[in-house]
Amino acid sequence: RPSATITLADTRLSAGESTTVTFAFSEAVTGFDASDVVLSEATGTLGPLAAGSDGKTWTATFTPTANANAASNRISVNLAGVADAAGNAGVGNASSAQYSVHTAGPTASI
Repeated sequence: RPSATITLADTRLSAGESTTVTFAFSEAVTGFDASDVVLSEATGTLGPLAAGSDGKTWTATFTPTANANAASNRISVNLAGVADAAGNAGVGNASSAQYSVHTAGPTASI
């Protein structure tokens, strides 16, 4: 059954900053699309998915919401929505590492 690894190019973001998210499957899969991406623990938006030519890798741009410093900021994939060449569906979810969003501290002018 296919499994997945989700990585963010940058896990320590500043407010207004975006990062590339890579969805890498253990083997070529079919059926993967935006409806398989779970953002319930991610405070932000994911841009369109771009498929790699190998059938294993997709990328998208993720833009977090400002001040989104939740204890569990993660992006997940519902593996039941994808299948390998033999038709075996994935099981469970795969999740990224936690990311954080930081705002700039206060400044002063004299």
